[in-house]
Amino acid sequence: MSSIKIGIQLTKNPEKYKYSLSVLKSEVITTNGLEFIHIPTDEYLTKLIPKLEILTTYFLPEEIFSHATDKLKWVHFGNAGIEKSMHQSLLKSKSIITNASGVHADPVSEFVMGMILYFTKQFGGCEKFRNDTEWTQWELARQTIQLKGKTIGIIGFGSLGKAIAKKAKAFDMKVIATRRLQKKVENKKTVDELIPFSMLSHLLKNSDFVVVACPLTPLTKNMINKRELYQMKSSAYIINIARGEIINEAALIYALKSNTIAGAALDVFKKEPLPKESPLFALDNVFLSPHISGNFPEYQHDVMVQFADNLNRYIAGKDLKNRVCKKRLY
Repeated sequence: MSSIKIGIQLTKNPEKYKYSLSVLKSEVITTNGLEFIHIPTDEYLTKLIPKLEILTTYFLPEEIFSHATDKLKWVHFGNAGIEKSMHQSLLKSKSIITNASGVHADPVSEFVMGMILYFTKQFGGCEKFRNDTEWTQWELARQTIQLKGKTIGIIGFGSLGKAIAKKAKAFDMKVIATRRLQKKVENKKTVDELIPFSMLSHLLKNSDFVVVACPLTPLTKNMINKRELYQMKSSAYIINIARGEIINEAALIYALKSNTIAGAALDVFKKEPLPKESPLFALDNVFLSPHISGNFPEYQHDVMVQFADNLNRYIAGKDLKNRVCKKRLY
């Protein structure tokens, strides 16, 4: 009986691969009949992909996937945002697609609350005080905001949205959330209003903080544009930890310059790295971070644990978790 060939393209570093493989082997029920193959480069993947039954990677270009055969039953991505790999060849194939949704939930939700606290507790102003040595106690005190009773609107109620809602509730905030497949208004443990996507304007008009936590798809590209930004409160902040292209960047910059909204916290951008000449760098009402909200030292370990859980399900003939819908693209 031939072995199941599993290609692992998550690191070029042999030592990191060795560690990741040890984590994987410690989590799978059995390694009998499994052949794990380290794939350090795209060139090696191109040669090897015709022989693979399972592949785990971060990015799968169409030109490489074109070398795959019907043997490739399952492609697992070690990241949640996989829009750049959703080409027609993969979508039309019989290969099952899964992603690492959920791995980022805790660090990203912590980062979101940090962004909110940065604005509401005037951390930027405190840093300026440290640098300028000018005692601005009452000026800053007048601008501080208590989160209790404030409303957070979460666009996208997957693993990220749920983790953000849970932490927001710990601050006694009201939570409004929307997701694409929601059919009616519901009340959940961590959500005061879980609403259909058609009610997005309700979320925008009533939120003090709007968090973009949905996948980038053709339906969500430029979803937040000039009209949506004008629906927000002038005292509200928008936070994006999803994908830069979900918000129209030019419209956002205009809204920030004209004080249509109070500010923005951005971890993702239309173009990355963010060009040095971007107007965003010159704005005082913006918090910027270089796409780090989902990063943490144990990331690859957790990715391997999650992959191992699904590998156990695959071997047992069970349905896989985090399966990506080839129509919805997430």
